[in-house]
Amino acid sequence: MKIAIIGNYGATNVGDEAILECLLKTLASHHVTVFSAQPESIKTTKKLKSAPLFPLGFRSFFKYRFTTSKQALKSVDVAIVGGGGLFQDDRLYACFLWAWQVFWLRRFKKPYFIHATGVGPLKTSWGKRLTRWAYSGAKGITVRDDASKELLSELGIKKEVHVTADPVFALFDKEASHTKRESGLYLISVRPWLNRTGDIIKAFESFLLDLKKKKQVKFQFVCMQQVKEDDLAMIKPRIERVGGFLLIPKDFEDLMGQLEKAEFAIGMRYHFMIAAILTKTPLIPVSYSPKTTSLFQGSPMASHLIRVDELTSDRLKTALKELSVSYNNVM
Repeated sequence: MKIAIIGNYGATNVGDEAILECLLKTLASHHVTVFSAQPESIKTTKKLKSAPLFPLGFRSFFKYRFTTSKQALKSVDVAIVGGGGLFQDDRLYACFLWAWQVFWLRRFKKPYFIHATGVGPLKTSWGKRLTRWAYSGAKGITVRDDASKELLSELGIKKEVHVTADPVFALFDKEASHTKRESGLYLISVRPWLNRTGDIIKAFESFLLDLKKKKQVKFQFVCMQQVKEDDLAMIKPRIERVGGFLLIPKDFEDLMGQLEKAEFAIGMRYHFMIAAILTKTPLIPVSYSPKTTSLFQGSPMASHLIRVDELTSDRLKTALKELSVSYNNVM
């Protein structure tokens, strides 16, 4: 069967690339075309047939137009949209972009499945309308948390929605490593987030500088994405201010290997958190979205989670103290 995979692939996001790897492993016996914002990257790194997403903005239109995307879509039998957090309107453009891809699937009467996505937050009428429209036409729907299923129900989706884990959990689940953790090594994931970026920087800098005064520590800042939402723009100035090293993982397995060595992890990126969970690394999750909060609901780690609107240096200090006690008790 000829299958299109449509998602946020080829955009240097370590987590999304891990999802793609999982899908490719599952579909190994089929002919796959990946629709991506960076099709050349997919062709080069994955050695796969790739096509551009249907252009929505002027820049992408003049770069790719529609011809290549149309030809590639006409050649497939079915499409999979996802996974990841596609439909959310903290940045409303995302809802328009992914609904636009679905429009073309419907235009060419291609059956499609929406797989392992997180839905929301949806605060605008346009975000809700576009999401309802996109999901209502899907032949099958899976989401990666109960909150996403409930939101789709509130939007009026009558189809059966199955809750599944993020695909990365299945692909990279393995026996615990016996790698000895390095005392004082902290792996840190920060990201820009709307109008909270300045507060995030202030809280982390104050916390890390204070930690450095009191303990022998080494900071390793992890860049999970370099295009659009560029982690490096936040990381490089922090390294200059508080010291430390830069880690750009070559893939998700490389990220896990580094986390296995860390004494503690403090993270914002969703798949950084998943990697910490898989490697059993003591983690302070900083949640910027319902999808990151949902990841820890009902687990012992929920008590260590800090919402981004509550993030301060003092809150990080308290969370680290509590996490240290919890970790030492189970060890």
